[in-house]
Amino acid sequence: MIAVAQIIREHRGVAARTLRAFGVGISDLGDGLLWGEAKLLLEGAAADPSTLLGAELAGWAYPASTLDLLTLIASIGDSKASKKLMPWALPRQNKQTADAAEIAEAQAALDDGLVFSS
Repeated sequence: MIAVAQIIREHRGVAARTLRAFGVGISDLGDGLLWGEAKLLLEGAAADPSTLLGAELAGWAYPASTLDLLTLIASIGDSKASKKLMPWALPRQNKQTADAAEIAEAQAALDDGLVFSS
């Protein structure tokens, strides 16, 4: 439970979108989605850079599978040019526009809404 809650706390948006890709959501935790199952889904996604969660944890600018990367390299044909477009070479988009106080307030509201049930 703690590992799932930590991933959700640190990467809430990406974790939510990742779980939705599996047909469940954060709101299903404890009822329609067992904590152990959520842990397995999130761990699998975290280890796979072709998922949003895996790409974010790897520090990549976008998710990509090995096939995606090979296709990119083959379609460009120039190894120097393709290296510049790799997800680990491009800057990540930091969409955070809130200040520290706003983030702390929002995090407190999220924490209040997180209910653990068995």
